[in-house]
Amino acid sequence: MTTRLGVTVSHEATHALVTLTGELDVISGERLRAVLGKLADEGVTRLVLDASELTFCDSMGLRLLLESHDRAVEAGGFMKLAGVRGVFRRILTVTGLHAAFPIYETLPDALAALDD
Repeated sequence: MTTRLGVTVSHEATHALVTLTGELDVISGERLRAVLGKLADEGVTRLVLDASELTFCDSMGLRLLLESHDRAVEAGGFMKLAGVRGVFRRILTVTGLHAAFPIYETLPDALAALDD
């Protein structure tokens, strides 16, 4: 059974903050794909994803995040991951994808590094 994925977007002056809660999987990922696609269509290229309440991420979720990261970078922006822990951190490490994303221990750490 899939736990509902919560996706909240806050438009800040220099970036969009996307907060994720619950499970990111093949079913719930379509909601995140729509949100990230809309942000891209609006020209938002600087993204910070707060994953501190994300409890699960499957391979489809990883692919979605990687595609969104690549799209942001190609447009001159970035996607930073904050609060990566537990199963999500393990999946990123085991797959080697931890090296593909700028990952920060906490959301304040990611926000402090916006100009890096």
